[in-house]
Amino acid sequence: MTEQLMQEAQALHESGQLDAAAEIYLKVIEAEPRQFLAQCSLGFVYMLQSRFADAEKHLAASISVEPRIPDAWAQLSVALHQQGRAQEAVSCLDRAIGLQPDNVEMLTNRAVILLDLGCIEQAQATIETALAFKPDFVHAHIIKGNVFAAQKNYEKALMAYDAALAGDPDNPVARENREHTLFSLGRTPRCTPTYMRRLFDAFTDNYDRHMLETLDYRAHLQLRDLANKIPMDKKSALSILDLGSGTGLVGETFKDLAHGGRLRGIDLSPLMNEEAKKRGIYDELILGDLEPYLASPGLPYDLILAADTLIYLGDLAPTFGGAAQRLVPGGHFVFAVEAKGEEGWTKTDANRFAHSLSYLRDEAKRQGLEFVEFSDQILRTQDKIPVEGYVVALRKPA
Repeated sequence: MTEQLMQEAQALHESGQLDAAAEIYLKVIEAEPRQFLAQCSLGFVYMLQSRFADAEKHLAASISVEPRIPDAWAQLSVALHQQGRAQEAVSCLDRAIGLQPDNVEMLTNRAVILLDLGCIEQAQATIETALAFKPDFVHAHIIKGNVFAAQKNYEKALMAYDAALAGDPDNPVARENREHTLFSLGRTPRCTPTYMRRLFDAFTDNYDRHMLETLDYRAHLQLRDLANKIPMDKKSALSILDLGSGTGLVGETFKDLAHGGRLRGIDLSPLMNEEAKKRGIYDELILGDLEPYLASPGLPYDLILAADTLIYLGDLAPTFGGAAQRLVPGGHFVFAVEAKGEEGWTKTDANRFAHSLSYLRDEAKRQGLEFVEFSDQILRTQDKIPVEGYVVALRKPA
């Protein structure tokens, strides 16, 4: 009877009907609690459904019956890791690898977990072992790059990601990690969109509190103070674009100027856009990168704002050029940047960018914008150290 049920369950399992398969596996287990294949297979089903605690229960039960199956130990390791129990996960992988020492996927997963634990030297030794068994294993090269990046050995990280891309030129993880490594080396003119999206998606829940209370952030208010001082053709019913709109701090500060006009925001982070939407102040929230948006044809704006946004861009030519294209004649671009004392722009140790006043003046002129006004400001504190910056107003000639 149980043999027939197992055949039915496995057929459902293989066809992707996981709930139905699980129901039959449970019937088999009820009849025969020490049925290894039913316990193990049900554990695998729950892994596919991301039910990691349930998967742990049944995988552990299968191992208690037959402890010599490496895949069961490996899947139990993943279930434990997903529940935040990394050290236990490593122990399970050690059992799996003991049974199958040349399994490069298990070795690579072990390196991943060790890296999460901060055991960088052990992770490096493990990933080198994996690559010794299979030198062209793409995932192992990616993890090797991650190990070097954790050591801030970015040149070697770059070589590892290049090795991964040699085996799989379209691998998105290798490409993203390579881009971020180039950024860490100061070889890219901006933070990568992927990095920024992940950063702010993770930051959404406590963004306002952290910025306003912990960092004493005031750039949105400083932008408004400067905007109040500069002569504008009109001071109401403006068409306003908020670059890097985040949770809507800038939009909230300028919404009165858009009353009767239009207020749009653009941000790379879907979760930030969801938070901003809750304020009910934006006519439209765009999910995307500001540079291509500004470069594309579209509705013109009276006022473009960027409070905590240009600090993630080094070369401002695309942004200034895009602003010049999208502003109405006589329109203004008001923004904040971190201050750099010397010429040009540079990447900071905090993985942001700082710009000199002379660079801002020169780039504005190159893009056909007039440098109207600026003020020296403390934009925020970082580790209790004031972060100096400029709040600047540019104008498109009438």
